[in-house]
Amino acid sequence: MSDTENQLPIRIVLQLQEARIGDRNRLESIKESLSAGKELSETEKKYLEEKSAQLQMAIDHHTMVDWAMNFVRKLQEKEKKKNLTISELKNSLEKEKKAYKIDKKFLEQAPSRLKQEVEQQKKINETLDLISQLKQEKLGEDNKLDRISGLLRSRKPVDDIDRQYVTEKERALKKLVEYKTKVTRSIDATKKLQEADIKHSKKLDAIRHALEQKKPISSQETAYINARYEKLQRVLDEEHRIEWTKRAIEKLLQSGRGDAARFDSIMHLLEEEIPVPESEIKYLKEQYKVVLLIQHSTKKLEWVTGLIDNLRRNEIGDYQRLSYIKKAIEERKPLPGNEITYLKDKYKTLDIITKNSQNEDHKDTNEKEEIDYNSVLDGLNDAITQLQVLQAKN
Repeated sequence: MSDTENQLPIRIVLQLQEARIGDRNRLESIKESLSAGKELSETEKKYLEEKSAQLQMAIDHHTMVDWAMNFVRKLQEKEKKKNLTISELKNSLEKEKKAYKIDKKFLEQAPSRLKQEVEQQKKINETLDLISQLKQEKLGEDNKLDRISGLLRSRKPVDDIDRQYVTEKERALKKLVEYKTKVTRSIDATKKLQEADIKHSKKLDAIRHALEQKKPISSQETAYINARYEKLQRVLDEEHRIEWTKRAIEKLLQSGRGDAARFDSIMHLLEEEIPVPESEIKYLKEQYKVVLLIQHSTKKLEWVTGLIDNLRRNEIGDYQRLSYIKKAIEERKPLPGNEITYLKDKYKTLDIITKNSQNEDHKDTNEKEEIDYNSVLDGLNDAITQLQVLQAKN
């Protein structure tokens, strides 16, 4: 028999000796055998079991008798007299109490000590069960877990580091069990949804066939079609929003604005159909708004540089002056007011020449984008300034 297995029987022997129940010499002999690591005979094991049961019976018996005597005392105080019936009852209880011999001091401490012993053993058993689960799930080092199990079984102290280790592994086990449960339920739910989709698909096919055959459909089928269509439309709308958001993220990544790692994280959530936190949605909207403003302002600048190219091709205005203005725009430098006025004047000339040279029979106003260059030129410096500010924040 190992030291660990000997601990509990030795404690039982000590309790019996302290309570003075059983043969003193025999109990001492049993204790010496256990301390030496010897295996007890079946007779001695049975003897210990019997005396342990006797000890428990004695404790229970004395507890009951003490309660009964206390009851009699209180009853006497309440009645303020001693009649024969109560006295006889009291004497009977006194005689009953002497039926078992047990040390009084031990009896006073036994209930609390036994309760503590039971609670401690319960905690040990729960921890041992936990360690067994950890090993089964391969959470933790086997050698370390075995060592902690040995300490618990032998009732030796477990230090704070080992306690912390078991606590951390317990948290990991709870997470593992939680995720396994969620995965299993998700798989079951997915199967049920697939079965439901197949059922709906067959029903819709049957209704479509009836419509193609010009057969009337019932009011229930009409209500079913409308409800099913609205539900699927909501699903499609959500998918469209997700796809639009993905395209917006791609634009942001291409623009080089914002936190690329953060955008990748949001994209991953969308692809895995995981809800995106509100803070991330807000960040995405803010960054996308900036990109749209940059694109809008950049487009205005491109229109003006395109206008300058057109003026130079048509030899309208001073070529060098136009080149200087174009370079300033490309370098995002605001133009003096006289240069903007100069562009407006040259645009008027270009517009007159263009309109006069157009053949009305072949004119197609839908082919080209109508641009209000006067309005664009009025807001040119604002667009340049806005680009400077937005790009400086990147």
